[in-house]
Amino acid sequence: MPNAKPLNERDTKVAQWLGEAHAKEAELEADLTAHIALTEMQSYKKRLRQHLTETREHKRSVASRIKKLGGEITSGPNLPGVPGVVGEAAGKAVAAVKGQVGTARAVITSQPETHLRNAQEELREEHVEIALYSRIETLANEVGDKETAQLARRIRREEERMAKFLDAELARLVKDVVRAEIPRDQRATTTRRRRSSARRSSSASSRSSGSSSRSGSSSSRSSGSRARTSSSSRSRGGGSRSGSRSRSSGSRSRGSSSS
Repeated sequence: MPNAKPLNERDTKVAQWLGEAHAKEAELEADLTAHIALTEMQSYKKRLRQHLTETREHKRSVASRIKKLGGEITSGPNLPGVPGVVGEAAGKAVAAVKGQVGTARAVITSQPETHLRNAQEELREEHVEIALYSRIETLANEVGDKETAQLARRIRREEERMAKFLDAELARLVKDVVRAEIPRDQRATTTRRRRSSARRSSSASSRSSGSSSRSGSSSSRSSGSRARTSSSSRSRGGGSRSGSRSRSSGSRSRGSSSS
């Protein structure tokens, strides 16, 4: 059987980076399987199962693309000078150790704490994958490999959606830990926050009403002053005109007597 055509530099690099992505997907497949077994919260477990299905599809799609490029599938990092079997063993060892750590932690911690720690690890790994597929997409675009670029972009978007879910889940899980482990009188309860907010709002409203009252009083005093000033001016003006008319009549009377 003739030997396969050797890969050129471009396809070698793309296949190498896709091999790293394939190894990471295989590792996360094992992680998610272990986390699902340790999870009792049904809504969270459901989302993990959905992402496990996505992860397995990612692994198959990446493997298919590597084969199409003419590369070989390994379950570990495709490093120069390192046999594929070594990378596969390393990947399985990492997943096994992480699984053992997670199981041991679940024995000595509460269920909310276990959920929280697992979600934190999952979020970290999602960001690793996002970075991995971002660089694969950029590489593929730079070398004109549109099919690999489209594959990397699609998978990256699914990883970003999972990361967004986990980011929101962390806040909820922290609250679960607080409810499970922190006495009620040591929490900043929602009721206390509402009361404090209501007091601040009431105080601000009172200050605003007082300012409006003072402003109204000032306006009234100002209007009264203008009214008094106007009345006084009209009185003085009317008196001057009456006096002038009286003096004029007197002058005409004296003139008639002289005649």
